[in-house]
Amino acid sequence: MKNNELNLIPIFVAVYEEQSLSRAATRLEISQPAVSKALSRLRDVYQDPLFNRSASGVEATGFAADIYPAMAAALQNYKSTLISSRDFAAEQSNRVFSIACLSSISYHLLPEVFANINQVAPNISLDIHPLFSEDYEADLRLGKYDLVLDLEPQGRTTLKTEVILEGTYKVCCRGEHPRIKPGELTIEQFCQEEHIAISRWHNRRHILSDLKLKPIEQRKISYSAPGILEAIPVVKLSNCLALFPTLTAIECQKIHNFQVHDLPFDIPTQKVCSIWHPSRNHDAAHLWLRDQIRNTAKHLDFS
Repeated sequence: MKNNELNLIPIFVAVYEEQSLSRAATRLEISQPAVSKALSRLRDVYQDPLFNRSASGVEATGFAADIYPAMAAALQNYKSTLISSRDFAAEQSNRVFSIACLSSISYHLLPEVFANINQVAPNISLDIHPLFSEDYEADLRLGKYDLVLDLEPQGRTTLKTEVILEGTYKVCCRGEHPRIKPGELTIEQFCQEEHIAISRWHNRRHILSDLKLKPIEQRKISYSAPGILEAIPVVKLSNCLALFPTLTAIECQKIHNFQVHDLPFDIPTQKVCSIWHPSRNHDAAHLWLRDQIRNTAKHLDFS
């Protein structure tokens, strides 16, 4: 597209979402011939019909369906630059925020965030997803997610990040473990026992494997779980050890009678971050969401 054709983007998005030229014209407050003329120009640009007539209006072609996410994200990014802080009234909004996050965060933090939001903005919804992909930049740029909550990114990134939680991990095992007693866990025991590891959805690597620590790299993994919740019953029914965030470990100690031990070796403090695309920096709704998460996280102890 040429620069003077960028005004075709909202027309494409409206037709795609309304599946009707007349409804798109009404939504955009322009005439139906103007919508038809814009579609004709878009067909020339992309060398594709984009939409075919249907009984109820129009139906998108496969190519139109492929480019819609990028077009919708481009439109949203543009709109976000126009929003001022006074333009978002949370108590009146029915916004749906899409968040991808670690399983421990979706278990401990986000229910608290939702409870707090629900008190002041009862019509706002949260749509929570596992971390299916490691291409956060594309997911956030295309608007697949509003926000990602994950361990601090390693290396350089164009994305914006903010540390919201810091903490470490504990070693958990069932209370009646035949070889490990409460209050004692040596590095030798840690290395000799079988382990449950938590896998990351997007690359199947285990949590903390990026630390390159020998005790973690060399442990015997007998069970890989897709998340912490899936690992808890395996700890209960086996003699395997598992590494859980401190908050999860303490809760399991109370509820499931787990033994909880400090790691018998040092690991760096782990940081959990809010991660977002720079185009959302000044989006008032996004700023409000980040504030809710930051303020709620202050009251959780992952140390």
